[in-house]
Amino acid sequence: MPTQGACRYSVQGSSTLKFPHFPTLRDECQDGYYSAGTELEPFLTATLRDIILQVKENADIVQIIGQYVPLKKAGARYLGLCPFHHDRSPSMNVTPQMGIYKCFACGAGGDILKFVQEYEKLDFIDALRIVAAKAGIPIPEHIGFAKDDEDKGKASQALAANQLACQLYQEELAGNPEILAYVAKRGINDETRKHFQLGLAPQTPEKLLKKAAAKGLPNQAFIDAGIMGEAAGGRLYDRFSGRLIFPIWNMSGHVIGFGGRILTPEGAPKDPHSPKYVNSPESPFYHKSKVLYGLNFARNPMDKAGEAVIVEGYMDLLALWQAGIRNAVAVSGTALTKDHVQILSRFSKKVFMFLDGDEPGRKAVRRSLEPLLAQGLEVKIPVLPSPEDPDSFTRKHGGEKVKELFAQSEDIVAFLLRSAAKPVDAMSPEEKESLLQDCLALLQLMPSPNVRDQYVTELSKKLSLKTMNVKVARPAFPGSANAAAPLSKAADAGVEKADMVAVFSGAIPGGRPRDEALAEWQLLQLLISSPPVCIAALDSVKLEWLQVDVVRDLVDHLLAFVEERGSFAIKEFLDRLSQDQQDTVGGVRLLEGMDAEQERKHFTGILFALELRHLQKRMTLEKDLTKYVGIQRRIRELQSKSKGGAQ
Repeated sequence: MPTQGACRYSVQGSSTLKFPHFPTLRDECQDGYYSAGTELEPFLTATLRDIILQVKENADIVQIIGQYVPLKKAGARYLGLCPFHHDRSPSMNVTPQMGIYKCFACGAGGDILKFVQEYEKLDFIDALRIVAAKAGIPIPEHIGFAKDDEDKGKASQALAANQLACQLYQEELAGNPEILAYVAKRGINDETRKHFQLGLAPQTPEKLLKKAAAKGLPNQAFIDAGIMGEAAGGRLYDRFSGRLIFPIWNMSGHVIGFGGRILTPEGAPKDPHSPKYVNSPESPFYHKSKVLYGLNFARNPMDKAGEAVIVEGYMDLLALWQAGIRNAVAVSGTALTKDHVQILSRFSKKVFMFLDGDEPGRKAVRRSLEPLLAQGLEVKIPVLPSPEDPDSFTRKHGGEKVKELFAQSEDIVAFLLRSAAKPVDAMSPEEKESLLQDCLALLQLMPSPNVRDQYVTELSKKLSLKTMNVKVARPAFPGSANAAAPLSKAADAGVEKADMVAVFSGAIPGGRPRDEALAEWQLLQLLISSPPVCIAALDSVKLEWLQVDVVRDLVDHLLAFVEERGSFAIKEFLDRLSQDQQDTVGGVRLLEGMDAEQERKHFTGILFALELRHLQKRMTLEKDLTKYVGIQRRIRELQSKSKGGAQ
């Protein structure tokens, strides 16, 4: 084996760990935020640095991410639908050995702290608290950045304002017998009321502001959270004044917004200028298009049943929950969106659209079909008898009758035909054609040709038309087999050939190493997969053999790390890298199923291939005859030993 001198690495060892993989932290500005791309290290106190290391070491990344996204084991890694883009098939890899996640489609990746921070739209400290709690690591109440002790950021204060308001609203309702009687009359018992933390907003904001002052929360936090508005002259008012309050949570159980229902005395005329419901405005952590009311309670029942129920309002959901149907969520203040559907698809493959049975309800179902069908979900529509709505029907008839209604649900073809302007038998050929085109526009959204064709066949029968097929040209998605060019045949030192697109798709644009670079990427893959090989590489690998800049830099870092530490630990190594370098390493699938002897043979084959390529290039440039002959002799040795090794 070739050897290498002691001064072979350009990267110097460092005893100071860096934390560059929290890009959402920002340089501190007057508002307390940090701007993108800032090194976290200068802002860390010694205590905070130790806590971060302890949390990352003890957090089970598979268990925690699995609470947000269902994961399935695939060898040494886990696969799931990526929550950071419109994912149709599992593109996100979670690698517990590395302590990281990586989406091979959209490129999202990082450690467990980054996942929670990005998913929940929180600042770093709040994400750290969530992961620490799940890992059983206690954190001091006032932990923060060295420059962030006085102001922990607008987002954190707004979340604290939401929580404080939620507590006060609950106290106000519990102390108001008249409104409690109203809630009971609407069929909501005390257990459900307390579970969903229903509240009552006072008529004036003074009580809330007084509590905030006692907690050290500024008034601006309540404005940022959307709880209060500012009138002319600077007077503050509660947006939800006098309303019945429904807190809205994120997946971790943080209160991120509110819905407020008007409380009109029985028999009193409705005020046309006062809407029935008022919802919190958009904020850094509350986006109506991405939040489903009750999902924090429903996600486990959904995942277990493989089914989700979608309703339109808070009261509909509470009625179902109280009747024992726990896999329901509500859209509030917006139509069902692609983001809503993507979230649902992580937990269920079948959706019941349980909306009002009147014309507005049917239109709402029709609008919802597009994102649902495009995501490949099975859609069923329960038919409510007029004039019932989900709330009234559930309260009158109970959970078992609701389940019977679900069992008799329409499929999408039956729903589309029932929603037509007139019965099919009364339609002219032109009207049938118009209806057909409207239905096909929906059906062609389905990603499965087989499912789509079955619905088309059913539709054609119902319309008394000949069976037809809809051919839809569907684009190849990034990272799919259809999007990749065919791979060249490449030997790999006797190791069973792998699909290089799958192995390297998260690290290399297009997913395929160039043929001449394959051995370099295989070297990086083997080094991050096998600590024993890393030790052997210290005296075996020469950086001059490597031509791919990103691979050479990573191998340089890795060998410097091993030389300094005398061992290799992937999680600690990742902490030394820049975000881009972490993304590259995270995008390489670890080798699985090799014993020590197979790893040795694979490593030997890669080294032969790398040195051989390097010598062949040198030989074309060498003018000294003696050196030329020596290179030629070494090439013959390698060719004899490699016997078809990695090319």
